[in-house]
Amino acid sequence: MNRLNGRVAVVTGAASGIGFAIAQHLLGEGVRVVMTDLDASTVTDAASAVRDGTVEVDAVQLDVRDPDAVEGVARHVVDRFGALHIAVNNAGIVNGGNSWELSLEDWRRVLDVNLWGVIHGVRSFVPRILDSGEEGHVVNVSSMAAVLALKGLGPYTVAKHGVLGLSDVLRAELEAADAPVGVSVVMPGPIRTGMNPIGTVEPSVVAANVLDAVRRNRPYVFTDDHATAAVEARLRAILAARTDVLPP
Repeated sequence: MNRLNGRVAVVTGAASGIGFAIAQHLLGEGVRVVMTDLDASTVTDAASAVRDGTVEVDAVQLDVRDPDAVEGVARHVVDRFGALHIAVNNAGIVNGGNSWELSLEDWRRVLDVNLWGVIHGVRSFVPRILDSGEEGHVVNVSSMAAVLALKGLGPYTVAKHGVLGLSDVLRAELEAADAPVGVSVVMPGPIRTGMNPIGTVEPSVVAANVLDAVRRNRPYVFTDDHATAAVEARLRAILAARTDVLPP
């Protein structure tokens, strides 16, 4: 996107951590932002913390597991600011345990937020971005778990792999439609947030990378060099396995 000032964005999971940092950075570039999160009072407080009177910001309670609620937020953004140009699907949760021991509810809870939440965002936000007739961008926040399987985090890893695949498909579809809308999938490593207080990278680093990705249309956004060797080893193993294909 050549210009950010005056554009309109929606950010899910924006009350804290990565989502809050992204919203803050967007506002710093003159983007009007609708911040959403599960808890109404928390996201309202977050919006108040970044509101400086020069750029408009709005706060809306949203459970991304609810497709009707996501659709309602999409309508609200357009009603409030007249258009939508940037959608940041960031809301996420995590749990842990062996894949065969986790309950179905444990699996559903993470997949409903981390994967279906992004699907709901794509279905509701992308049509509004296209309706604007202007440049736009979709940012789907995934994780290093999208390219590196993490033991004890089965639902989280499955969901984040899904977000990577969905982002690639969406990008190809928008390119086929000749739409001026880019898609970035963000794969942070150990970010210091409430969900991961022992992280080594600040959320502001992720936010700076996201803004750069929107400006330069970066399809894949790594925010640090965490586990680079392990990711490369996995990719090499996948590519090498093609030589083991048995003849028909």
